[in-house]
Formats: sequence, C-alpha cells, structure tokens
Amino acid sequence: MADPWILHISDPHLGDVSPGQTLDDEKQVLESQPDLETTQTVFKRTMKALGRFVKDNGKPEVVVVSGDLAYQAHSSGFAAFKALLRERADILPEKRSQIVVVPGNHDVVWDEPPGTLPRYKGFLAATRAQRCVTPLLDGIDFDAETGELFDVARRHPHVASTAHVLAVALNTSNYCGVLAAPRRAMSEEKWREALEPLGRERDRLMKELRRLRQHDMPRISRAQIQALGAYFETMGLPRRAEDDPRLRVAVLHHQLLPVSTREERKPFESLVNLGEVRAMLQDYGFELVLHGHKHESGMYWDIATEGELTAPVRRILVISSPGHFDVNDPTMRAIMLTGPATARNARIITFKGAGPHRQQAVRDDGELVPLWLGDDQPPRGQTLISAPTTHLAYARLCALFELRDGEQLQNLVCRIEHPSDAGAAPPDLPMVSADDPQAWLSGLVDWWQRERSELVSRGLLPFNHGERIYRRWGDQVERAIEMLNARDDSSRALVALVAPGETGRYPGDPRPLDRGSFPAFALAEFSVRERGEKRYLDCFAYFRKQEMQYWWPVNVAELARLQEKVRAGLSPAASTGRLVTFSAIALWKDTLPRVAVPVVDLLVEEPGRLLEMAAAVAFPGTATTQSISDWRHVLRDLAGARRSAPPKVSAGVDILRDDVARLAPAASGAGLGAIRTALEELRDQYEAHEDRDELPPAAAKLVTKAVRRLTIAVTRVLPGAAP
Repeated sequence: MADPWILHISDPHLGDVSPGQTLDDEKQVLESQPDLETTQTVFKRTMKALGRFVKDNGKPEVVVVSGDLAYQAHSSGFAAFKALLRERADILPEKRSQIVVVPGNHDVVWDEPPGTLPRYKGFLAATRAQRCVTPLLDGIDFDAETGELFDVARRHPHVASTAHVLAVALNTSNYCGVLAAPRRAMSEEKWREALEPLGRERDRLMKELRRLRQHDMPRISRAQIQALGAYFETMGLPRRAEDDPRLRVAVLHHQLLPVSTREERKPFESLVNLGEVRAMLQDYGFELVLHGHKHESGMYWDIATEGELTAPVRRILVISSPGHFDVNDPTMRAIMLTGPATARNARIITFKGAGPHRQQAVRDDGELVPLWLGDDQPPRGQTLISAPTTHLAYARLCALFELRDGEQLQNLVCRIEHPSDAGAAPPDLPMVSADDPQAWLSGLVDWWQRERSELVSRGLLPFNHGERIYRRWGDQVERAIEMLNARDDSSRALVALVAPGETGRYPGDPRPLDRGSFPAFALAEFSVRERGEKRYLDCFAYFRKQEMQYWWPVNVAELARLQEKVRAGLSPAASTGRLVTFSAIALWKDTLPRVAVPVVDLLVEEPGRLLEMAAAVAFPGTATTQSISDWRHVLRDLAGARRSAPPKVSAGVDILRDDVARLAPAASGAGLGAIRTALEELRDQYEAHEDRDELPPAAAKLVTKAVRRLTIAVTRVLPGAAP
C-alpha cells in the first residue's frame, strides 16, 4: 500500500496574464503568439506532468492550495481555478472535501469591507461552491465580534479529515486592503473639507490619500480562533493532538517568519498578531504548517516553549511553497508520510517546473524529516525517545530507525511516562510467527519471567530472566520491596541479572568466553518519586545490548510486570511511575533475535500441549481448536518466519516426536508415518548440532526441507494447520 501524501501548491495567480508573469525575453513583442510562456503555462504543465508520480504513488490524500488563486481578485482567475479542478481530476482526490483552499491577499476584494460577502464572492464561487474545504470566514461563517458560529458554518467543510491527515484551513487575508487611520490623524471627512478649495483636484488627491492609507495586513482574528474551537467541538473533532493520531496540518496564506534574506520594508509584512497565532498553533498541537505568499521556497522548525526556558520545547515544521513557476525551478511539493501513524516521518519532494519537452515532473526528493520530534533536547552523544505511552514510544523508535536506515545506535534512552500499555503488543509491531501478536508477546514474557523453567532446569537453554531474578541469588524483587519500605529514597532497590564474578559462562563451561550465558538485560532499579502528595514508583533498566524492533516490546513488558510486583508490595502505596530503558547498544533487525525461544520449545513449559498436538494428528476427529492453532504456529516458526534462518530447537521436537510415536499404534489418522519421519529428520539435525547456538548453513537447508515435508504431512491431516 502506497504511503499517504499531501500535494502543496500556492500562488498560481491564474486568469488574465498579470505583470511579471511573462517568462520570455521580450525585447521584441510578436503581434500574435498563442504559446506565450508564462508562469501560468509552466504551472499547468507541471500539474499535468504529475500524472506519472500519481500513477506510481496513488492520488494525494490531501491537496493544499495556500492562496492567491487569482491576481487582484480578477474573475478570470477564479474561473481558471474552477477549470483546473475539472481538468486535473486525474491527479486530484475524488472527494473535493480533501482539497483545502485558503484565500490569499489577491483573492479578496480590497475595496470591500472585511468580513463581508462581496469581499469573498469570487473566491467562494471558485472553492466553496465546488465543495472544497475553505476557512471559517469572519462575518460570513461566524459573528466577527464573538466568534459564535452561524448555521452556514456547519454546512460547509473547514477541515479536511482523512485517515491520516487533519488539515485545518485558516484565513489570514480578512484584513488585506484595510484602511489604516494613524492615531491623532485627521479623519477622511476632515481631509475632504481641507481640500475643498482645490475643486476637481480634490477627488484625485482623496484617491491618492486612500491608497496611502490602504495596507496589506495579514491577521487571524481572535473571533476566528474562538470560532475554530467551536467548530471542532460541533464536529466532534479532538481539540488535543494526543487524542488523535492523525498528522495535524495548518494551512494559511501568509508566512509566520521570514523565509528568505530579502529585506522587507513594507508595513504589516507579517501577521500583526503573530504571538497569538503561534500560541494557537501550539495549543492545537499542529505538527505542520503550510503557507505561500512570499513566492519563496523555505522550510524551518518553529520552536517555542510554554513561557519558561526550562519548559519542554515543541517544534512545528513550517513549509513555504515555492510559489514561483519557471522551467527547472522549484514549483510545488509533495509531503510523503512514512512510518507509523502515531510517529510520522515526512519525505519532502519538490517538483521543478516542467518545460514543453517534459512528460513527467522532475523531482528533488530532499530529506526525511521527523515530524514526531520529541519535546526534549537530548545531551550530545545520546538519543532520547520520550513519550507518554509505551506504544507511542515504540512508534517513535520505528520512526527513529527509519531515519537512520536501521543503523545501530549507542546510548539510546527510552522514557515512558505512563507504561500502563506495556503488556499489550504495540499496533506497529510486525506480524510474527503467531496469528495473534499479543499471544506471541505474552508467551515470551511468561517464559522469560518464569521462576523455574523446564528448559533451563534440563540445561537445554542457559538461562532465563526469572530464574536469575527470583531463585539464583534469592528473591531480588522481595529484597527491593524491603529496601524501599525501609527507606523511600533508597537507591539499593536493585535487581541484578549478572553477578560480579561471572565471565559470560558458567563455572567449568568449556565453551569460549564469547559464547557463554551473559544476559543483555543486566540491571533494573526501582525508585520512589514524590510529586506533591502522590508517590510514584519508577523503573530504570540497563541493557548492554538490545534489539529494538522485536525485543524491546518484550523487555518492556517484562519490566512492567516487575514494576507492578514491586509497586504492589510498597507501604505506603504508590502509583505506577515512569519506565525508562537505557540501551548501550541499540540494534534494529528485520528478523527475530535468537533469544526469541522457538514456539515448540515454549510449549514444553505447558504440560499436555505437545501431547494434544500429537493426538490431533493421530486422531484428527478429536482435534481441538487450540491444538490446530499450535500446529500452525509451530510450523510457521520452524520454517523460520521472521527469522534469518530456521531456529535451533532444544527439546520440543523430541517430545513431540515421542508423543506421536506412542500414539501411532492406536492412531486413526492417515499419513502419520510421514509426520513421524519428518519429525525424526528434524530431531536428528538438532541433535547433531546441539553444541552450537545456531544451525550451520548445510544443516539449515536440511531442516528447511524437513519442515516443508512436515508441513505437507500435517496439513493433509489437519487442513486448518496450514501456516
């Protein structure tokens, strides 16, 4: 499925060719030249050339036109925009409610008062009448004094609401062309009286005076900000970004800050209430602002705090459309949204103006930008992922490693403020060997936290975490509780998984040092934190090495269980606090790590499950849903699903093969012999390499063939067990 994307265009100034739009070097003007090269012809040609990009990537989820459809509100410009909507239906969304258009200073009639219908008549006919998304307009959609919505505001869309994007249209042009009256200056009537002796010349001077008083003032009124809040509430839209995973985009015509180094000497060059507008953008949690107006290409982070230098920093990516249309120059952009829905990266693609020889748009793919960028600035040499929930932290991890193309990180800190969801499989976790990612996650956490493991007791696996936490050196969780109950501020509430004397192998183990049992999860510390009258139990865990894509969720779920056990034993009581992981080396693998115990071995820990699987193929008529599901998961896992190679199995296949052999004499199922043979082949390969952590390549090929034969044999007996 293609990534969702936003098409951003601005300032086409369609219609009759205006001054400065001609691109030909006209030292000699031809009497008749129908193919005159103008910015409009380049704009239309580039729009047409986007066809190939749309064919490869699908239509944009949202199209943003950030103003100046026309030149000085000429009717020809608005008519041309309506025609564009029809002609470019091949690249525009099917629904006009996914096309956001805001008025620019050239789209309003300057001589009409702000907040009146005649001021917007041409713009509305070209946009709202075509069912496009338009801003809430002062005096038309809401009361210009109170911000109270009129009924008409509910009949037209002012937000593009899609699966991945919430794009909000804002009007900065209501006061463009407004008449200014300097304080203590004469009124217009006084000027008329003073110029009365000049007769006819008075009218010309009055017009000149009006021109001097008229200003291009960008402003978002307080009433519009209030009306936006009322509209969100009326339409059931979440006011807080935390309650909505979609990318929040603000669309306006005028810039927030300068986007070039050009000196600006005209009055009211920027939003006159910029501070209020930036506060509103922060309050609504906008992650992206798209604008035009300056005909300058620019991108920057707008960074603000909540009043204090030590307060968390919030960043909004601001993108200025090029808004200039010349061949081979930047003209418009695509913003491709990649990564998890709750932690988006954006690839900014800039399209260059197409010449008559171009059949497809020339593009510059730019860079991948983290729209999810966190609140805090990390220390140099350290990467910090901070999120309110485990699932959001995991989504940001996915986005972080996408930015780094999977490159390993050092000193990665993940801080989760409210880890209540730590035991649930993250929505962005790739599908693993089980049909149910939650069952896969819970099964592994159960095994790693077992106080006594059958596999470890038999010496088939070197260790699990639970044995070291609860048995090897006594119950360390109980000791941590005692430490904290004795003294709140104790830093000795530690759970250690590596003893100082360990060298990475058990005493007397002849294996080389680099192949011993030395847990990557080395240490956990618990600490009580007081905030006001409330107490919180925080958990900090250190990993010498950690795989983040598949194993970080498993480790965090383990830590959440430990944190809850400690919290439940505290007196006085405490609430669940932060959960923080420190990874000295953080890896991102596309395959399951070796510590993902094979499914068939995990079933050794649950008496009867392997026997039920054997009974299911021996007596198919008695097969249970559970046994069929277990076969499906085991076969998929043995084949190496999400692994770099078939896993090295310790005991599960042996037990399963023995159970099948015991039931064979009384079996009613046909094809049991083929199942026994395949299981024996697998057992022989595993036994031949029992002293190795991984199967060598030649053995892996033989195991793959045996698993294939086993799968065919089992699914002939139990069709529902097909992986």
